[in-house]
Amino acid sequence: MTASIHYLRPYHEARLDDIPLIWKQPNAETGESPTGITIHIPDFGQRREDTVQLLELIAGTGRVAVSLDLHRHGARRDRDFPELVDAVREDYARVLWTLLGETILDLPTIATWARHRFGHLPLTIEGLGLGGDIALAAARMISDVDDVTVIGGSASWAALLPGFETLTGRPDTRAQVFRQILEPMAHAGDYANMRIHFVRFHDDDRCDANDRFKSLVLNHAQGGGGQIVTTTLRSARAMDLHDASVWWPHVASHAA
Repeated sequence: MTASIHYLRPYHEARLDDIPLIWKQPNAETGESPTGITIHIPDFGQRREDTVQLLELIAGTGRVAVSLDLHRHGARRDRDFPELVDAVREDYARVLWTLLGETILDLPTIATWARHRFGHLPLTIEGLGLGGDIALAAARMISDVDDVTVIGGSASWAALLPGFETLTGRPDTRAQVFRQILEPMAHAGDYANMRIHFVRFHDDDRCDANDRFKSLVLNHAQGGGGQIVTTTLRSARAMDLHDASVWWPHVASHAA
């Protein structure tokens, strides 16, 4: 893998092969070694630059904070975002499941790069909204993940994103294969020994599938080190979930 790096303040950017990354290192003034690595996956419609506020918060805990552009977002966009929204609205199963699958497959590469660059430190994967779906799906593909945090995300790809009312279209072969091999709901047994934290909101139907997923995982658990914690916050309707301060305190202090 190759990475071209451009140093900006107060964060760094890199191109890891074709994956645009952004990261913030902790303890820049003191030179102390980081205590861990957190990979944060943005929501549908967010660019990696939109996560800077959160990266600052994570770095303040002593961890390296890394984020990326989802496929067809930010530096990887192939059309304006409103046009992507229209494409998803017209053909949700094919367009969104393909976007999900392609981004999920980036995460093992990012984790390998981060551990090579910063050391084999405790690794946390977290995501917001669609990024939560990606974080959960990617966790079973990466070794030694310390914990996974899913904020407003779902274990089911049939759980529609906010703003979409119907599962439109039909998946093509690629999208269907992505779902079969990557959707967490179909592979619950692989999560039996993981530490997972779901942050959900009242009146959020998207997260209902997580209760079924939790039951499936617990059916496979046999006294291992796994644990699933759920934190429920008030209705998200009056919140800007892209403002990390809304849910950050619950993520920063959890002990999943």
